[in-house]
Amino acid sequence: MIRRLARKRLHRPEAVRLVLRDLLRRRGPALHTRRHLDEAAKWLLRAQDATPDGGVSAGHSFEDGWIASYPETTGYIIPTFLEYARLTGDGEVYRTRAVMMAEWELGLQHPSGGFPGHFVDREHPPIVFNTGQIIFGLLAAFEATDDKRFLESALRAARWLVEVQEADGAWRRSDYLGHTHSYNTRSAWALAELGVATGDADLVNAARRHLDWACGQQHDTGWFEHASFRPGEAPLLHTIAYTSQGLLEAGLRLNEQRYVEAAERACRAVLDAMTPEGWIAARFDEAWRPAATYSCLTGNAQMAVQWFRLHATTGAAEFLEGGRRATTFLKTLQDCETSNLAVRGAIKGSHPIWGRYLFGTFPNWAAKFFMDALLFEDASTRGEAGCTRCW
Repeated sequence: MIRRLARKRLHRPEAVRLVLRDLLRRRGPALHTRRHLDEAAKWLLRAQDATPDGGVSAGHSFEDGWIASYPETTGYIIPTFLEYARLTGDGEVYRTRAVMMAEWELGLQHPSGGFPGHFVDREHPPIVFNTGQIIFGLLAAFEATDDKRFLESALRAARWLVEVQEADGAWRRSDYLGHTHSYNTRSAWALAELGVATGDADLVNAARRHLDWACGQQHDTGWFEHASFRPGEAPLLHTIAYTSQGLLEAGLRLNEQRYVEAAERACRAVLDAMTPEGWIAARFDEAWRPAATYSCLTGNAQMAVQWFRLHATTGAAEFLEGGRRATTFLKTLQDCETSNLAVRGAIKGSHPIWGRYLFGTFPNWAAKFFMDALLFEDASTRGEAGCTRCW
């Protein structure tokens, strides 16, 4: 481990403090939900300011500092900022920043309609999953501004997704690492959202084809085949959660209970695997046995979102308790006091920080999903269901 720490420049003073904190198992207090929300939102503002183009930096690492803007995750940060704008008194700030992100996305789109799968390199080939996530942001920006450029871009992206989809609903071309992924349920969910919003039955049908295919990849235990980045590896909780959330939210949007039930099976399995303090393993094998000794905190936040969502839709108390347990754990790992603004309010990739998921890095998508979870938690304390479309 020492050599890995040195290679990632975690010997720097600010990094040493974080490593020591995890070595000594020190965590901070769980503060009021609104405080944690505010800190995460402000960190994402700083991540946007850290790049010159209006997109959001992929995150901060002790090896590279602030990383270039990332089109995929900037795409789904847009609706989170718009949702937060509706909650906060500084709403115009977050609305303006969300529209700025959407404007940046417009300049990245390929003539085919797809979006590149790598940072700000427009020459990078379009990727299915990344394109699906950007659709969320473009649709949200259109609904916030009524600017038809965003809607037209989203529709072009969606038609490209339909064009490269296989007859059985899977995407086997133009996806990450050239593999088939069941977590493209989130891309199908984007098609469903856009199809319902525009009345485009072709998009809804394409979404259903993939969701049906994904349901066919699920074991009775809730486990999904093809949920990992690469064949043969135990999937990260991050991609397991992508898979279940796509089914859950598309099922709710399309009023298709079997998709919701498929998601619920996976969500219950992860809930059963969470420790009383809220820790969840970063990876699981097909028997739902932990396959890692660290946590992937993005996945923890994603699961919290779904547990709050399932509580709102089913009334089951265990989902509310699970969501709160997960967010409390994450709150204790978010530093809201440090003077290091590259870290303050951020959520690290792994806990401990030297875990293998984004070693020594604070990714923007961890903060995004943490915000989503806190938005639901905040709503639950007011006796509300939370946002009706949490992207």
